[in-house]
Amino acid sequence: MTDTHLAEVSKLDKLRSAWLPAVEFLFGPAANEAKFDGFVVRDDISKPGAVFSFPDEPFRYQIQMPDKIFTNDVMMLADVMQELVRGQFPVGIGSKETLVLCEGAAVFGAVTAIKQVFGDEAVDSYLNALREEAFAFYDAFSYTAVLLAEDPQAIKKLRELKPFLYDVEKADFDAAGVAEVDRKIKDLLLLNFHA
Repeated sequence: MTDTHLAEVSKLDKLRSAWLPAVEFLFGPAANEAKFDGFVVRDDISKPGAVFSFPDEPFRYQIQMPDKIFTNDVMMLADVMQELVRGQFPVGIGSKETLVLCEGAAVFGAVTAIKQVFGDEAVDSYLNALREEAFAFYDAFSYTAVLLAEDPQAIKKLRELKPFLYDVEKADFDAAGVAEVDRKIKDLLLLNFHA
């Protein structure tokens, strides 16, 4: 690994360490089986993602980040936050389908961090770009924001029952004591996510 990549990984590690308490506050701690094994910066990928390479530990993962993220601080924070949230309930080897709720939570975490660090104007810009370039993620965020407006602890409550958020089913909302949310919103949140 080059000195530049070492410095970039160090920067990503610092961001992750700084924001992990906020993610745990919003969404609960990582599932017991989840094990973060570090960042890898690559110049041959275009978007970040978790890589599961340990068959004996199916939820042990590394996060690969494209080196281009270091040119835009807002996008770097957004990408780190989304991967950090997903790391609380990683899909593991065999990549199970994820739910709108999972991706909405990841974007919600990113938006929360962007607002705190860069302000409302940066959030508006980020959400506008998401709406134009990655509408499925914008849509997932919108439904998750409705859920969290009704019950800010909803995801934590659901994860107490089902630590892997993608395992949540409709009956779990009542079982977890989540505030009454419109049935259509629940149905939309529990759809399989398609980017």
